[in-house]
Amino acid sequence: MSVAFADNLPTPPSPSKETSQKTSSPHPLLPLNDGKFHLLLAASGSVASIKIPLIVEKLYRIYEPSRISIQIVVTSSAERFLPAADKPLPAAIKVWRDSDEWKHWSDRSDPIVHIELRRWAHLLLVAPLSANTLAKIAGGLCDNLLTSIVRAWNPAVPILLAPAMNTYMYTNPVTKRHFRIIAEEMEWIEVLKPVEKVLACGDIGMGGMREWSDIVEIVAARFKPNSFPRKNEMPAVDSSGLTHEKVRHQPVTADLTGHIRFEDELEAESSASESGMFKESHTAG
Repeated sequence: MSVAFADNLPTPPSPSKETSQKTSSPHPLLPLNDGKFHLLLAASGSVASIKIPLIVEKLYRIYEPSRISIQIVVTSSAERFLPAADKPLPAAIKVWRDSDEWKHWSDRSDPIVHIELRRWAHLLLVAPLSANTLAKIAGGLCDNLLTSIVRAWNPAVPILLAPAMNTYMYTNPVTKRHFRIIAEEMEWIEVLKPVEKVLACGDIGMGGMREWSDIVEIVAARFKPNSFPRKNEMPAVDSSGLTHEKVRHQPVTADLTGHIRFEDELEAESSASESGMFKESHTAG
């Protein structure tokens, strides 16, 4: 998916100081261009959330910390399971919760967390994906940090979903409908089929989250570890020391078009509008 711009379009004016003050600033914890693979790892309400530390540990073994940056998003339900994990998360990894969305926001120029996390990520991996969060994604609901990120997602960037739910939840006709909506209308989202196993509740059947090590291997196959860090390009840096989405590095193995900040989208729309007006005027003359 890409957007082509004609070479002869007029150059849009730079945002005025007044306009700049009305747009949100980048988040200081989310540098857009550090040359690393940016993985946004999310968990929703399933006991499989206890696998998050194992996923992180294996990703660090494959990529090494110099090649990957991981941010974690948890729903309030997923957070309940984390203390039951076999090992803690590395202290250096930021875990984003619903409360972080508004914790430091008081003015329109303050960072909007769900937007900045979207801008930062090269990939969103939701593992585990609960039946409830699946329903929210399929229905477009965005009542927490995770679902707000998904709803505001850039379709040029991939999302991987790893469902984890009770067998009868998984085989429910409503669940089938939700997967169909995602498959037909959200082409940037890929669902990693669950497996048949003895579930935590004791039932036996389909619905268990795909083996966590297999999920990591899928990520590593899509985003080759030897592609990072990207040191051959010198990014343009703004006054805050951060690089805007439209000029940040992209993984060489991923079909991504690059990210743009909202003010750049407005400029592009303005350019297209002015071009259309020019063509109409030229034709009429």
